[in-house]
Amino acid sequence: MVNPGDYLPSDEDIDVEMLDSDTELSKVVAAPRKSPVTYDSDSDFEAVPAKRKPAASKRGGRGRGRGRGRGGATRSTAKAAAAATPTEGSEIEGEDAFDAPAPKARRGRPRKVVDDSEKPKPKRGRKKAAANEDEDNFEAPGAKGKARQMTLDEIEATAKVLTFDPVQNAELAQTYPDPYWKELLAEPTDGGRIDLIDEDHPLELLPYTMTDQMALTGMALSPDGTMLATFGSSGNVHIWDTDTFACLVTLRDRAEPNIDEFFVGQFTPNSEYLVVGGKLKDRKRWSEADEDNHILACPLKVFNVVTGEVVARLDGHSEEILCVKSVVYKGENYFVTTSQDGYIRRWHMDSSWIVLKDSTEIADGITCMVFTVSFIPNTGNRYFIASTDDHLTLMDLERCKIVQRFDPIYSSYCDCGKFIELLEQPVYQALQPSIAAADVAETDEGCAIRSEDSAAASTLATAQQPPEPSGLHAYFVTRGVELLDAENNTVSSRPNTCTLHRLVYPTEPDGKFVLQEIRRYHHDEYLSNSWLIRIASNGRYILAPTLNGQVFVFNIATGQVTGILRDHDTIEVRDCKFHPTKNLLFTCSDDGTVKVYRSTIRSAQAVASTSDVAMEGVVTDVQTEDPESPKTAAVSPLALIKDGIESMAVGEIAPVSAEPASATQQPDDVMSAE
Repeated sequence: MVNPGDYLPSDEDIDVEMLDSDTELSKVVAAPRKSPVTYDSDSDFEAVPAKRKPAASKRGGRGRGRGRGRGGATRSTAKAAAAATPTEGSEIEGEDAFDAPAPKARRGRPRKVVDDSEKPKPKRGRKKAAANEDEDNFEAPGAKGKARQMTLDEIEATAKVLTFDPVQNAELAQTYPDPYWKELLAEPTDGGRIDLIDEDHPLELLPYTMTDQMALTGMALSPDGTMLATFGSSGNVHIWDTDTFACLVTLRDRAEPNIDEFFVGQFTPNSEYLVVGGKLKDRKRWSEADEDNHILACPLKVFNVVTGEVVARLDGHSEEILCVKSVVYKGENYFVTTSQDGYIRRWHMDSSWIVLKDSTEIADGITCMVFTVSFIPNTGNRYFIASTDDHLTLMDLERCKIVQRFDPIYSSYCDCGKFIELLEQPVYQALQPSIAAADVAETDEGCAIRSEDSAAASTLATAQQPPEPSGLHAYFVTRGVELLDAENNTVSSRPNTCTLHRLVYPTEPDGKFVLQEIRRYHHDEYLSNSWLIRIASNGRYILAPTLNGQVFVFNIATGQVTGILRDHDTIEVRDCKFHPTKNLLFTCSDDGTVKVYRSTIRSAQAVASTSDVAMEGVVTDVQTEDPESPKTAAVSPLALIKDGIESMAVGEIAPVSAEPASATQQPDDVMSAE
């Protein structure tokens, strides 16, 4: 048997499928970088069929910022083009056929020639694959013989054995209450969190600009809200004080020989560690397909917030990490990550959050890209929804299995989705925005619908509105990217929108989850056809960043645009965060800055309305906090950082003027009420 180490494919992994000697050489197949290679006893090797990502011309949206590559679609397009180009040894038929040169000699031991008389006879009584065999009985990549992908039918067949028992789920949720609604239950400080954003409550830009020398792609708040971490393509993680907006510490993996770019991160529950992920690039190798440095396997890195050291490195993803969540399930600690390689991985950590027990990849053979995950409320953190390609997928954390797939929402990518707690019931909207731009008409509520359908909107809304669920349900918001038009491949073929959904839980064992679309949010100037952009919500508004430096504020209940922030440069705004307890809002952009806003009150009538809003009840069912849950430690990481700030390398806040930025000197310039 040939030692697999005898064959070392190049980094481009151009693999040729070898057939029997009496069969003509098949056409050359360009296998993606991530595909493993399996060997048989005769030294043949087979290239594992890989998920083929859509070509760039059929995918919408811009990449992740200027000068930072075009993402997986470009790499896949280049590889697909290589596969379609006739290469040495390829068979060409028709008038263009020519005498191809003889194929190069195979590496490894030559095939053994066996006469028909010497061929071993098949064993009698060998068990053939039957219909009653286990549904997961397939040869996985890396197994002996020809490996193959799971088909959609196999995945759905596997999902059928996964049940959602309402009784067991209720017990699980009661025993292990999830903390993901803590933002609305936390005690407000510093005048309270931001609640209203409109003409009477405009957002004011504060004179504190937190900067990095390169693009900023994400942010994360510590659980207690005292620290804000920013991630960007410089390879630095800055941690800022949310009281003074000073940079407390800069984290960097100084032992990394290659180029780090961090996209996402999250604090552990005790704020002692910060886990980050993103892209890792070869410092010495250039990729023509990416128009950037060659992309390596991308690890998770866990930093000690106080010392700045990398205390853990978790390897498993072959491409960029796009989302990371820390979660506690049945008393055990887990990280959950998504990647551009199309897989979701569960990392089982010990009680300290820095020692890996095991890592499991969720079986999925058809997804090209996975963006974000959000855990379903009141399920004890067992189930979550992932934004996968152009649709949503419901998954089981415990079994690492796909439970259910939902219909596509956007024509290209659904790159962000999260559960929210509604503060007002939304007005149902039956019609979706028109695909054709010529048919788009602006309504009084700021939502685009077909002009010829406007007269029938009220009738259809009554006829198609789903009934109010009597059991458990939760609300979910998404945003997405649309296909580009066929004319010049620069403008989206349909308007960009954000969407509000309602997820209805099963009421019987083996029941299905139902995802209902409630309404879409759109404005003519809302241009957001660039992926890796994240939305935010405080339960009353959706903050939707754009690719030209703006952030739209949509009222969830009415669909109206109540404000537009225009303080970043005309480039992608990547992320935005409401502070859970303070009157603060943060936005970050590819311009390398973080903008800080606070809500103000313009009139006496607005003060009265604010008091009325504070007395409103919450619409959705919310799991209250356990009064016996452990409290925050007496000595927080923030205090430790401040105590040792003289001995640590500390970044400084960018110098700014004492006056607010010019864009906010006039409130009308900050908030454009519709």
